[in-house]
Amino acid sequence: MKKTIAQIAAGLTLGFCGLALNTVYAKPAAQFDHSGIRKGSVQETCYHSPCSVSKDISYRVLSKTATETKLEYTILGGSREWEAKKIDWNKRPHKLYVTCSVKKPTLQIDQQKTLIPFNLEMGVPGALTVDAEVYLHVCHNADYGDMDSIIRKFGYNVHDE
Repeated sequence: MKKTIAQIAAGLTLGFCGLALNTVYAKPAAQFDHSGIRKGSVQETCYHSPCSVSKDISYRVLSKTATETKLEYTILGGSREWEAKKIDWNKRPHKLYVTCSVKKPTLQIDQQKTLIPFNLEMGVPGALTVDAEVYLHVCHNADYGDMDSIIRKFGYNVHDE
């Protein structure tokens, strides 16, 4: 009986009984998951006060290749103080441009384009926490608490250039 590569890889993984392998294989762009983007859904990041809040308005795929997906993501932004319940919403929605890519994950707001350094060695700097959370929400339907598992699952090893 011939085995597929996936069956062989699964057997190798089981054969190592949970030992970590040095080689990490990234999954193709088809594995990016945008299902977390739902009109009216609210995300909040409280790295420091004020907390950053956003409400999903819409998204559309601008381009897609075997290794990346580029999206236009429209949100209504807002903020709230650490202990406050009231959210101060912006008057108008704005567009973010997200490139879901294992090699060059980026978030662009207006002319500011940010490479998000997903890696296990240094982690994401605090100043980029909001960007990383938006990226994880848009590209993986995941939250920041899942960052290490997402890095491992997809093989991210991105460092500042």
